[in-house]
Amino acid sequence: MPRLVDHDVRRGELLAATWRVVRARGVEGTTTRAIADEAGCSLSVLAHFLGGKDGILVAAQKAVYDRIVERAFRIGGSLYGLAALRAALDAVLPIDEERAADAHVNVAFAGAALSHPLLAESRRESHRAIRVHLRTCLREARGLRELRPGVEDEAVIDDFIILVEGSSLLSLVDGWAEEGRAERLTRLADGFVNQLRS
Repeated sequence: MPRLVDHDVRRGELLAATWRVVRARGVEGTTTRAIADEAGCSLSVLAHFLGGKDGILVAAQKAVYDRIVERAFRIGGSLYGLAALRAALDAVLPIDEERAADAHVNVAFAGAALSHPLLAESRRESHRAIRVHLRTCLREARGLRELRPGVEDEAVIDDFIILVEGSSLLSLVDGWAEEGRAERLTRLADGFVNQLRS
């Protein structure tokens, strides 16, 4: 009798294998054969669950963003306003091994998106989704009277994304602040949120 396969679980395993290959080889060096080998499956199984290479890369890029957003809700699930915004920074900055691994994949996809239109659009869509969550945090903060006068939501969200993307790039590619990186990024995150307070 054929073994029943949980589609979502298997798809998640294949995406995780894709991330590992991307981390090791970069996006340009990632092949469907390398992903299948990493996942211990055939090319036909990989194609069944994720499609061709472009589909796999787009799915992996989207999934890493979804994973980060899910982590933000796990960390800040019961928080509101600026506390939730601060938790979102904790979720995305590369301050431990898990978050650094996700940031590494994100940086690889960012570089590849410069010459890969499907990845570029997928990243833009992920950023649009993240902006919705951040607008909610700022709307709550305004309702709680936490924000200083003159705070412009879209500018804050732009700065949030720049802080995350820039610190990830500098931390992972240039080895910036490798020693004490978590503490330095935590101070940057605290400063970012505190300058918004009334």
